[in-house]
Amino acid sequence: MLHDAAWTLAENIFGAARPARALYPLESAMDDLGRAARDIAFAETADVIALHRITVLRDMIEACRSEIARSQESKVAMELAAAIDGLGEELSSFEETLPLERAFRADQRDHAVARIEAAQSRLRTFIETVGMQPDLFDPALTREEAVELAMAALERSPAQIIAAARREAEARQAGAPIPMPEGSPFHFTQPEGWMAWLAARIAERVGRGMTESPSQG
Repeated sequence: MLHDAAWTLAENIFGAARPARALYPLESAMDDLGRAARDIAFAETADVIALHRITVLRDMIEACRSEIARSQESKVAMELAAAIDGLGEELSSFEETLPLERAFRADQRDHAVARIEAAQSRLRTFIETVGMQPDLFDPALTREEAVELAMAALERSPAQIIAAARREAEARQAGAPIPMPEGSPFHFTQPEGWMAWLAARIAERVGRGMTESPSQG
C-alpha cells in the first residue's frame, strides 16, 4: 500500500513539474545522452547481427562440405553441392556489402558520440557552476539530487558506452543474460535508462518522507 502511494505521489510530482511540450535544459541534456546511447546500441546490435550472419553461412557451407566427404550417395552429394553454391552466392553478397554497412554504422556511432560529448559537457557545466538551480523536473529535484543524477550520467565515457552496448548486443545474439552495468542497476543504453533511475530516486524520497511523517489520526 505504501509502495503504491509513493509512486502515485511521484507521478504527481512529474506531472506538476514538466512544462507542456517542452524539456527543461538538464532534462534535455539527459534525453540527448540517452537517445545517443540507444543509437549506439542499435548500431552495435546491427553490426553483431551482420557478422553473425556471415559466420552462420560459413559454418553451413563447411557443414555441407563435411557431409559430402562422409556421404556415399552421389545424389546426396549433388544436393549438398548445389546447397553450397547457393550459400556461397549469398555469402559473397553479404561479404561484398559488409564494408559499406560497417562504414555507415561507424558514421552513426561517431555522430552519437558527438551528441553524448555535447550533452555531458552541458551536465558538467551545471555541476561546476555553484548556485545554478536544477532545471530538471524542477521542483521535483533539489540541486543536490540533480547533481547526483548528472554525475551518474558522467560516469561512463562514450568509449565505455560503446563497449557496454557491444557486450549487450553480443549477449542478446548468444541468448545469454545481459551484463549488468558496473556500479548501477540501470542500463543507460536501454529505454528505462536515466528515467528509471530518476523515477526510483523520487519514489524513494517520497516514500521515505511518508514513513518519517507523523501518522494521521
